[in-house]
Amino acid sequence: MSVLSIRIKDNKRKLLKVISALEETTISNLVESWIDDYLEKNRKKYSDELSDNSLIHMMKISEPSFEEWDNPEDDVYNEL
Repeated sequence: MSVLSIRIKDNKRKLLKVISALEETTISNLVESWIDDYLEKNRKKYSDELSDNSLIHMMKISEPSFEEWDNPEDDVYNEL
């Protein structure tokens, strides 16, 4: 399993902690569930892109958008 670091506003993080506690789960489990729902909902919409190597090409195009995450602060996650 990989680690993905995201930044969210403190008020949203606090609310997520409360909701996860009320649902007796972790924030990670909540987010993973939301991602699963999103992927399932959009799988057909992007079926052509997901069915061949276009996804790999699309990811290469988007790499510059994620350059900010390649920094010493996030390097701690590389070893996980």
